[in-house]
Amino acid sequence: MAEEKDARQEKDAKQEKDAEQEIQPKKSFLKFIILGVIVLALGAGGYTGWSLFIKGKKEEIKKEENKKEASKSYSKKKKEEPRITCPLDSFIVNLMDKAGIGKRYLKVNIILEVGDEEGKQAVNSHTPQLTDTVLLLLSSQSFNDINTMEGKIELKQLLVSKMNQLLGEGIVHRLYFTEFVVQ
Repeated sequence: MAEEKDARQEKDAKQEKDAEQEIQPKKSFLKFIILGVIVLALGAGGYTGWSLFIKGKKEEIKKEENKKEASKSYSKKKKEEPRITCPLDSFIVNLMDKAGIGKRYLKVNIILEVGDEEGKQAVNSHTPQLTDTVLLLLSSQSFNDINTMEGKIELKQLLVSKMNQLLGEGIVHRLYFTEFVVQ
């Protein structure tokens, strides 16, 4: 019986070793498969990211080149189409204040930029109306309205829109203050 037990124990030990040997190669083979899939996935992701990064850089470079070309063509167009300037008379007005005393004065010289000779003729033929519009608009401003840069820009935009209402849309392109003194 002891021999049978020893024989059984040997068989069981042999079967366990065989089972371990069968499981161990399967586990190591499975590990290699998983590692291979991970490496492939990381490689594919890295390649995709790299190609998108390089492609994005190339697109940015192309966009910058296109902007440079567009600005060159725009500057050529600007050179081809010179704007005509029309100086207006100097304006001196009392600025509006809360007390109504009128302690502050504004002196402004204005130059208008028009597109062509027809625009210049329109400005010259409507000079009294433009002067009236500018005087009314400037005298309605307070010191606090025009004291800041934003206030001056807003005043320019308001003057251009009022002048274009009077002359016709698109006649006056820009307005320049050549002198702006508040006392």
